[in-house]
Amino acid sequence: MISTRWFQGKDNLSDVLSIRKEVFADTDNLTDFYDEFAFNAVLYEEDVPAGTARLLFKDGKYYIDMLCVKKQFEGLNYEELLVRLLVRKAVTIGADKTYMEADESIEKILENIGFIKTSKDKMLMVKEGDVGGHCCG
Repeated sequence: MISTRWFQGKDNLSDVLSIRKEVFADTDNLTDFYDEFAFNAVLYEEDVPAGTARLLFKDGKYYIDMLCVKKQFEGLNYEELLVRLLVRKAVTIGADKTYMEADESIEKILENIGFIKTSKDKMLMVKEGDVGGHCCG
């Protein structure tokens, strides 16, 4: 069974940080000041933390970042589910648009959700409005 939980602030981020540490093993930047106020979603499979991403507000825009899924859960479309959850969260708290910097590995997933490129340099993508359609196909 798949479930999700929301965390805001630096309290109770143990699952978020354990996933980041496993996926982003080559970096020491597992947390930053955005974790003080960002919304972190954690996706669980049978109560095992499988993936996470966060929604933050900076420079007047809502951004999704820190998207990561543990290796043993790759290929299950959990990245898409997490992005959809965060876009929905952004819309429910007042966002007209949600942004995400993307690389080639996530670009197709974002396009399937309705994101479009806003910049060729940084691969910044934007989604207007809420998510629709079928998830994780």
